[in-house]
Amino acid sequence: MLKTVNMISGSGTTNLAVLRAQKPGGKLDGLVKTVAIICNNSKAIGIQTAMHEGFSERDIRLVSRAKGDLDKQLLKILGEYEPDFFHQLGWMPKTPESVLERFRGLNQHLGPGGEYMYGERRLYAHIRFCEMIGEWRPVPIFCQYVHYGYDQGKVIFMRYEDIKAGETITEIADRFLPIEHEVQIEALYRLATNTAQSAPVPLIYKTSEEKLLMDKARIEANEFYSRK
Repeated sequence: MLKTVNMISGSGTTNLAVLRAQKPGGKLDGLVKTVAIICNNSKAIGIQTAMHEGFSERDIRLVSRAKGDLDKQLLKILGEYEPDFFHQLGWMPKTPESVLERFRGLNQHLGPGGEYMYGERRLYAHIRFCEMIGEWRPVPIFCQYVHYGYDQGKVIFMRYEDIKAGETITEIADRFLPIEHEVQIEALYRLATNTAQSAPVPLIYKTSEEKLLMDKARIEANEFYSRK
């Protein structure tokens, strides 16, 4: 059975979906077991939802970036559980390199990657890029291996979804959320059944000129949400 440690920072909705998929009758039943949850936010809703689902409180561990030794905190906890993978499910901190040298990780992502590309920034950047090129391209939703660089790890499983006319970013995010859950669960299933294959990170842009526009869209997204 594949052992994982799930890492969360907020609502933990994907974490909850993964836990439920491990229960009798679920897709991951008998294949994957979450042995611990690590959270960097003591007020995260995901802690309570996991406990309400029956996950053991003693296996929910808190870490803090403020202490300046996140690497040591993570290595200590992961060393206790020795998982096959840690799984970043809405995990906000950049996982230290020393952790990646010791443990393998998985990451939940959609849309453009890179530093600051989290939350609704990713959809904002994708939409702005499409507006710039005058063409609507589908959004990749995927599970990937954690890499030393932001969102650069090989992809294990991916789906593409179109944006519908007139949808707001919030509406898109809400519609994509259950798909994000399905993608992470499918990736875990494939890893547990030795049927996983890896592929390069999807590039939304197709030319060097489009890459410059995507870089501009990322900057705009970060500036827009930094002002909010």
